[in-house]
Amino acid sequence: MSANDHRWVRAGLVTAAIGVLVLTGLVGALPATSAAPSASGPAPSATNATGPHLPTPIQHVFLIMMENEETAVIYGNQPYETQLANTYAWGGDANANPQGVGYYAACHPSAPNYLALTSGKTLQCTSDGFANYSVNNLGNLLQTSGESWVAYEEGANVPCQQYNSGLYVVRHNPFPYYSDLGGNVTGSVCEQHDVPIANLTTDYPYNATPPAFTYIAPNILNDGHSSSAATGDYWLSTFVPKLIAQPWFSSSVIFVVYDEAYKANGNYNTSGYDGMHGGPVYMAAISPYTLGMGPLTQNSSHYNLLTTMEWLLNLPPTGSGKDGTAAFPALVGLFQPRLFGPAKTLSYTRLGSVDLAGYDLRADNLQYANLSGADLAGADLRGANLQYADLAGADLRGANLRGADLQYADLAGADLHGANLVGAELQYANLTSAQLTGIGPLAGERTNFDDADLDQAVLTHAGCGVPNYLVAIGATLNAIGVPATCAPPL
Repeated sequence: MSANDHRWVRAGLVTAAIGVLVLTGLVGALPATSAAPSASGPAPSATNATGPHLPTPIQHVFLIMMENEETAVIYGNQPYETQLANTYAWGGDANANPQGVGYYAACHPSAPNYLALTSGKTLQCTSDGFANYSVNNLGNLLQTSGESWVAYEEGANVPCQQYNSGLYVVRHNPFPYYSDLGGNVTGSVCEQHDVPIANLTTDYPYNATPPAFTYIAPNILNDGHSSSAATGDYWLSTFVPKLIAQPWFSSSVIFVVYDEAYKANGNYNTSGYDGMHGGPVYMAAISPYTLGMGPLTQNSSHYNLLTTMEWLLNLPPTGSGKDGTAAFPALVGLFQPRLFGPAKTLSYTRLGSVDLAGYDLRADNLQYANLSGADLAGADLRGANLQYADLAGADLRGANLRGADLQYADLAGADLHGANLVGAELQYANLTSAQLTGIGPLAGERTNFDDADLDQAVLTHAGCGVPNYLVAIGATLNAIGVPATCAPPL
């Protein structure tokens, strides 16, 4: 809302010709010589603003794809992958969980899971055939955002190879499937970024700083498809430690993921959740920021992982898939809380519907962040910069927002029961239908709602402290409920 859009209010016994409203224990208005604060101008467009290169200290994201095993075949049975899970963060073991909570594939067979992980869409379940799809995808997001990326295909003969040969199969390489990447035409995006590598273990450029995103498809022996789970585990034990040993690992995360689940007798495992039937699969997140985090405690899937990679790479969701939705938010639980604060720069980060309850976000820069629907109950946001942040529908119950800057923030429908907003800046914030019951300043202080849009906000039973007033200079106060303790009432 710009300054020109504000409605100056008159209410009850509290009036002022210059549009200043003060709710106080003494009836009156500010002196006529006082001027209402003016906005510095319309809010700048978030789409035109320039944010940080990437929104977290993680600057390099790897995705290593493995093949055809359910979680129970890997965790507890394959030594290296068990060690990774016990050292870092991982998706958990749905096979051993009484409620079946774990990380799940989308469907069967292989190809649709690779497509789900890179497009967010459920495509060609039941088929491993090669096809072209005109759908938005991770490669296109990276390209249009100007982020560096590479896909290494072990055993391929040519860039963007669209046919099987030797130990390479195209169904394990999603990028040739996407028509907007141009296929294997000379000079196409796919031809430039989806490249063959003869032997990953010896030919990978370990000493070179990796791009923002690296996709790695081992050949069908090293990924376990045409060999065994033990073979895949051994290959990972020869490759991943070389990545961990590099200096750039300090700002990296390596996701090791299986495409789909098989039972011990070779049949598909068709368990899942939310319409998925790809079975439970192993997923590990290897990073200095995932040390000691252990298993996730909620269901997650390939769609969540795509959302997570988009968040880490500062990319928007595809817009046509399940990624970036409330049902499949980013997996922030994989990462140590220190990734999020205090005093971190997380502006423009996209974390809609994530669970950040109780996190220490003091003095974080969250300008333009998308935290819509996020669980921030009990979070410490003292002094945080939340200008223009999207907090619509967020759970902020008991959150400490003392001194936070919420100018132009969207708090429509947010739950602020018991939140501490002492000294918070809320000029031009949108609190339409927000639940504010139970807030209030400490003795002698005030809650500042200058120029806030409080249309239909619920303030009933709020504590106004001593002296008992709220200041709402130039605020929109249509259909709000003011508690009796904030005298005089409207």
